[in-house]
Amino acid sequence: MARKKYKKTETNELKWDELLIAAVNEPGSMLKAYSNFHNYSFGNCMLAYIQAAMRGIEFGPFATYKKWQELDRQVERGEKAITLCQPILVNKKDAAGNVCKDKAGKLEKRKIFTYKNRWFFLSQTSGEEVTFETGPEWDKDTALKALNVTEETFSHPNGNAQGYAKAGRKLAINPVAQLPHKTLFHELAHIVLGHVDDKSIVDEETLAINMLEVEAESTALICVEALGLDGAEFCRGYIQKWLGDSKEIPEKSAARIFTAASKILAAGTSKTTSRD
Repeated sequence: MARKKYKKTETNELKWDELLIAAVNEPGSMLKAYSNFHNYSFGNCMLAYIQAAMRGIEFGPFATYKKWQELDRQVERGEKAITLCQPILVNKKDAAGNVCKDKAGKLEKRKIFTYKNRWFFLSQTSGEEVTFETGPEWDKDTALKALNVTEETFSHPNGNAQGYAKAGRKLAINPVAQLPHKTLFHELAHIVLGHVDDKSIVDEETLAINMLEVEAESTALICVEALGLDGAEFCRGYIQKWLGDSKEIPEKSAARIFTAASKILAAGTSKTTSRD
């Protein structure tokens, strides 16, 4: 079977919209990317997955050169590192370019994100056998608490409504919703994405065709498939329908979708990302 080709930007990095289209069109990609890499952000898991596909490398655990050495494994000669997004702290500067200091005279820092090619897959190394723990299961109550979201009793008069989200970080799921877990992720996405800061959104069986729904359902798709739950194909079909013939999602929306999905997935495991 021919391998999927992905475009790169001028900086040799995959764009968020490219990653999202791959996630929408390739069943199973997110589950494979997320299942064993809870110490990395979901966006970086997808970056790693797509680079493996582009280069014909067996997808699996990845780590820095130094980490593999600590595990008594050596990167094979000639292997090239993959690139992931990494936060770094830099000195904060004012409009005039002067370094900022706080009241105590300490340098103020700000976080920026940069791309580094420092990671190698297990299949690019040789040495001692290693085992990797899978991450904890996702828990709804843990996620709602971490995200400061309250679930209330469903009270909408429209029986077709699958659920709703409203201002005050509140949501409700219809007790007879077709896929209650998918609807939960969809409504959480509306809240995390800021769609309901000053309004309510009621999601019915036939939803409006607009970018708010594309963002929420795309986030739900990522969460559902990353956790191996039912409903991914339902999400995928609706997203493809909403996108129409163009099949395009704006870069900013794609980045927001991955950020929201990462927050929701991390919130439900009480485990923060620490290695990207």
